[in-house]
Order: sequence, then structure tokens, then C-alpha cells
Amino acid sequence: MRLRSVTRRACAWLRLPAEIRLMILEIVAAQKHRGWASLASVCREWQHVLEKVNFRKVKLRASCLDGFESIISPQKRELIHHICLNVELPRCRGKCCVKVRPPPVALGPLLRDAISKLFSILSLWGPMENLALELNVYSTSDREHWFKNIYLSSDNVEDGTETEPDVCIEPLYHDPKYGWMHGRQFRAPPKTAIERLFGSIPLNFDEELPPVQAVTSFIIRRQLRRYIPPFGFAHMMEKFHRLEHILYEPWAPSTSWTRYFHDRDTLNSLTIFEDSYEFYDRFPRRRVPDYMLDMDVPSRAIGRDFASKSLSLQHFAISFMVNAEDVFRACHSTWCWQHLQSLALTSELLQANGEKRDWIEVLLCRAGDLAQQMPKIHTFVLWNGGKGNACAFVYRIVQGRGSVTWRGTWLLKLSPRVIESWQLANSKLRVSRPELQLKQEQIQATIRSPGDAIYHLKLPCQVIEPASLWQIRREACIGE
Repeated sequence: MRLRSVTRRACAWLRLPAEIRLMILEIVAAQKHRGWASLASVCREWQHVLEKVNFRKVKLRASCLDGFESIISPQKRELIHHICLNVELPRCRGKCCVKVRPPPVALGPLLRDAISKLFSILSLWGPMENLALELNVYSTSDREHWFKNIYLSSDNVEDGTETEPDVCIEPLYHDPKYGWMHGRQFRAPPKTAIERLFGSIPLNFDEELPPVQAVTSFIIRRQLRRYIPPFGFAHMMEKFHRLEHILYEPWAPSTSWTRYFHDRDTLNSLTIFEDSYEFYDRFPRRRVPDYMLDMDVPSRAIGRDFASKSLSLQHFAISFMVNAEDVFRACHSTWCWQHLQSLALTSELLQANGEKRDWIEVLLCRAGDLAQQMPKIHTFVLWNGGKGNACAFVYRIVQGRGSVTWRGTWLLKLSPRVIESWQLANSKLRVSRPELQLKQEQIQATIRSPGDAIYHLKLPCQVIEPASLWQIRREACIGE
């Protein structure tokens, strides 16, 4: 009787049109209920649909690398579009959060060995059309004591779509020993705890890494709070021979990094979001790691490097690492950005401060002048955001029509000089309608962080990974 029942259900399933069966399987794959991946073994039809989703993003720990190559057949490789290497550091031992510093643990070899193994595997893969490699380093003990409001990994947030609720629904952490009382953070972490979270990891490779042809995108998100010195970072970058996209979200700047971006001839998209502890600092006297304090990087040098690199890019977004005016200052009147389609920069000038209005006008006019040298540009964004402040100047070409929009928590009346500059730029770009639309939109929402600013500004180009945006918004409100 049971066999007959199963047979009847199977026949009912097969009587459904193929399009309906496909829709049902795609819904099952999207919901990702527990055990959904095992359904791929039911039949070839289910396998064809479910394996595409199951293998699209592969998350690996260092312990998984020994058997990874034997599990992934050449046919399975074609299904993989994203590999995330999560290197888990040793848990904090004993009294690690007190003022007495614990014995040091050699973290460099752990990271080095994991990266070396993965590069050795990927060096055997042929060129892929679209393969992203993401690197994350963390310790599960990071969040247990002082930093209960931080995120160490994706934390079940893959695409950042759950960004809508402004009210954070989180556990009410109560751990007075580590500064948490009934869900609120009332005491700053000690310097030793902060230094451990943002500490430097020396990355010296004993042997040369093999070249990798398969990877087209490289991602380091803000959840990797530890500092990888430029020479270790550079050695990895040199081995990506077909790198087209970089998304990098560091916590501290370095002029050395810009040179390695500059040397990538195949690169056409560069997105950098520099996060800062000050955005979430409820205790202003809290001390950050010494390497952050000592790193006095001249913004003009960074601006000069990125200005020249932008000449070969199609999409370029850099947030907070350098001000837009420093990038613009390095641009020459003879330059022509033949490939650039979208540009997004931040500037500290963009604040509700009447004394800066003249400087803002100069900035916006300079941007309009440079836009005339970008024949393919369709999105040009200048923005700023932090606690209590969100604003963006957005030029877009949509369906052949150009528009300028000021959107923010405060309104800026564009001067005739600024409007004239952008009208001239608009007339020289690929628009079917010569008139320039002007819009003003005010934001009424509460802005707790740059994440809130990005979300409510509705920026038309990517400046941060969606899951990182989700994390920033949650971290800024947990513990308030």
C-alpha cells in the first residue's frame, strides 16, 4: 500500500507541466529548509536544479581543504561562482580579556597554510567565466565577551535583503563582567581586547604561491577585522592573472595597497569601503590599536594613485579612505576616462555646515567639469554619511535622460554655477533629451551609522557588499 501511495504521488508530480515543476524546485532551493540539499539525490531533474543553487556559493574551512579537490569534479566546478574561505583562529584561552596579555599564538601560519592549500587547488582549475574568492578570518570567541554586537561571518545573511526593519530584534545581552547590562553596553572594552580583535596577522609565505587563472573577483569584507600587512596582501594579488573585480572593506588605510590595485591590468571594477571604529564608538576615549593610530597616510597620495587607476576602470567606488577632492585634485584636464561608467566617492565636506557651502559648490562644479571627460559615464555619486548625517549628490542617465538629485537629511540648494556645470556635462554625454532634471529629496529617517545612510540614500551603484551593509546597521543599534 505504501509503494502504491508513493507511486501515485510521483505520477501526480510528473503530470505537472515542466515549467511548474521548475518553479517549485526553485522555491524549495530559495527557502533552504534543513536538509534541502539532499533532495538533489531524488532524481536527475531535481539534481539539475538544486545542485546549481547548492554549489553556487561554497563555504570552506581550513579543515575542508584536504578533501575539497576530490569532492569537486570538473563538472561541479562549472556550478561554483563563489568560494568563501573561512579561517577560524584559536579560541581565546582563559583570562584573555583582562589587562594581563596572554601568551601569543602564531596566527600567521594558520592563515598562510590555508591560503597556500586553496591556491594550490585553484591553480589546477582552468579559466572560469565568473568565480569570486572571498577571504574571512575570525575567532568564535571574538563575540563572546566584550564585542557581543559584532558579526564574524555572514550569519545566515547571504544577500543583505533583510535590511528593512530599523528596529533591531536581538537578544538582550546581560554580562556585567564584560560591560553589558540588560542589552545595553555600558563599559568600554579594554585596549587588549580591542587589539586582539583588530590585531595584525603576519602573512609570510614560505613558498611562492602558484598562479591562479580561475578567479575573476576577490572579496575581503569588513567582517575580517584583523589587519593583513600589505606585503602579504600583495603576494596574493600578484597570483590572480585574470582578476576583473575587487571588493575590499578594510579598517585602516595604507598607501602600499593602492599600488597593488594599480598594477592589475585586467581590473575593470574596484569597490573599497573603509570602515572605522569611530562610527560605532559609544565611548570616545576608547583606544584603538597602535597600528591604526600610527598610520598617518597622506590622503593626497592615495587620491593621486586612485585617480590614475580610475582611467582604466569601468566601475569605481571608494568610501571614506580618501576624499573626493583629493582624487579630483590629481586629475588632469587632458585626461579622458574612456571606459568609466559609474563613479562613487565620499567627501567630508558634505555636511550640514553653512561655512562649508562655498567649498561644496567648488566640489560639485569640479565634478561637473570632470564628468565632461567621461564619455560613457551614466552614474556619478558624491556622498557622505555617519551618525545623524546622510547626503548624496547623484547624477544619472536613465533611458536617455540626465538628472541631478540631491537627497539627504538636510537640503542643499544648488547654485546657478553648479547647475550650469552639470547642464554642460549633460549636453556632452549620451542623452537623447538635452534638458537636465533637478530633484530634491529629504530623508526623515534616523541615521545611526554609514550603513543607515547608504540604505536611505538609495545609492544607484554598489559601494559596499549587501551583507556588510546589513551587519553595519545591526551593529550600530545593538547595545544602544
